[in-house]
Amino acid sequence: MKVISFIGSLCLCLSLGAKQLDLKMVSEDSNWIMHLDFESMRSSEIGTFMEDSLEKIPEMEKKMKDVQDKFGIDLRSLSNLTVFGNGERHKGIGILEGGVDPVVVSKVTREREYIEETKAGKKTIFSTNKGKRPMAFSVLKKGKIIFGPDSDYVSEGILLANRKADGSKGHSLLVELTNSISDPGFLLFADVEQITGYTDLNSKMSFMADKVDSCGLVIGDHESSVKMVAFIIAESEEAAINMENMIKGGLAMMDMKVAKDERMAEIFEGSTVLRDKSLIKVDVNLSIIAIIDLIKKEMKKKV
Repeated sequence: MKVISFIGSLCLCLSLGAKQLDLKMVSEDSNWIMHLDFESMRSSEIGTFMEDSLEKIPEMEKKMKDVQDKFGIDLRSLSNLTVFGNGERHKGIGILEGGVDPVVVSKVTREREYIEETKAGKKTIFSTNKGKRPMAFSVLKKGKIIFGPDSDYVSEGILLANRKADGSKGHSLLVELTNSISDPGFLLFADVEQITGYTDLNSKMSFMADKVDSCGLVIGDHESSVKMVAFIIAESEEAAINMENMIKGGLAMMDMKVAKDERMAEIFEGSTVLRDKSLIKVDVNLSIIAIIDLIKKEMKKKV
């Protein structure tokens, strides 16, 4: 089950010819960013295989059609998702593009008695306090959903989605991330030093955060492999040396476990750890062919 969970998560992040992250749609005070490109996932080798396989399962086709009819969201047409924030716990802005029918989504939302409706200019914002945390969202005519914890966050997201607000100026590490793989389909970035000023961390997390300036991860197709590249900028070269040794030790232990598992040995093609002063780069390569073979075997067990 661990293997299947791993593969399932991986398939959500695959990319091929992915769209670059558009920083104009990210607020200027953002200290963390996550970007996924669903079009790239579907066009990747594994994504294509999964889509073709699911089309042969009537139950899955029916479930996706039901979601589209009832809620106005076509899961097979989602384009991309960008989520970002400054570090405040449970607060951020999300922008989902593609596969959204504004008329159906608005109609279904208005049928819920616990949903409140307000206006931000000409745009409608739906909000609710039901559940563990409050949430709000707005549906734009161009098939975008903007969501956040309240109407103020959503209003800012609307301006960003319509290119009417100042976007992020970026970060030096973002350049490293986007250049490490041609067309990354999944990107995660965190300016750890800035985030710690907005949230309380436990002693263990705080100790680790104090050693890291910023970090990030990208995932994408590279030749016949799925490549995962992680970057860490430590707060000092001394801290980077310690982290480098810890990472190498962890990967060495993983290699020992992989060597005892034939299936995982076929998937993992290798890893490298490089350090340049306070910058650490970690590469992990996974075999696309082995991943697809494993998915095929697991799917046969369910038939």
